[in-house]
Amino acid sequence: MMAYERNNRTYELQMAQNPIRARMCGFGEKDRRPMDPPPILKLIVRNEDGTLADVSQMDVNFYMVIADIYSADRATPCTLVANPAMAPQTTSTIPNAVEPAMSVMSLSSTNLMASRNLTGSTVASGNLLFNLANEPGVYFVFQDISVRSEGVFTLKFSFTLPPTPDGPPSSVMATVFSEQFTIFSAKRFPGMTESTPLSKCFAKQGIKIPIRKEPRISRAKRMAGGMAVDGQERRGSSTGGEGGSAGLSLLSNQDREMISESEDDDC
Repeated sequence: MMAYERNNRTYELQMAQNPIRARMCGFGEKDRRPMDPPPILKLIVRNEDGTLADVSQMDVNFYMVIADIYSADRATPCTLVANPAMAPQTTSTIPNAVEPAMSVMSLSSTNLMASRNLTGSTVASGNLLFNLANEPGVYFVFQDISVRSEGVFTLKFSFTLPPTPDGPPSSVMATVFSEQFTIFSAKRFPGMTESTPLSKCFAKQGIKIPIRKEPRISRAKRMAGGMAVDGQERRGSSTGGEGGSAGLSLLSNQDREMISESEDDDC
């Protein structure tokens, strides 16, 4: 964490809520797999004498925080990712040849066949919100950022002030890293967790955060569990007469309900 001073004030960023996991998104512009839970940052502003500044008197809507993605050890930017669809096609004569996987690259890479690894709304504006203790503060919510590659990463957040007409241009005034989080492939993603109390608190104040009352299990796990129960019911129906047939019929209805759920439930 780094803090800087401007206008006799010191600015400091703190992680109010760290992301834990997410499902990797595709390369389509509309494909979104939001982080769970959404990253939330708090801005601490101190006066010259070290006392907390009154944030209610600040125009925080012009405050901005920018998100970048880094390696788990916070040492290497993971800004770009190779896009397999844009890679040159080569014909292999080796039987059962393995297709090249996606690889994460730094911003300095000269490879043109790449896309941004972190996508979505990577810039957030400040919001004056009340936390769980009903205390006012300046918060930045990243409810719409996704990652295109599988792996373990961290996020680096940079706070900037708007430039003034007779002052210096906009510059980074504070930075902070998130804790490590994991991006899963579609088959390995365990599902979304229940929304946190802080997410629910900010959603009630008008922040557009999707709220889940219960954890969501991924479709792959739901279907795997359904097939296992289906097998048990089938074995029961062969020996249990009418009771087994009723159980099998009920299971089929449940399967149809799971299959009819929208793709968004697996995000």
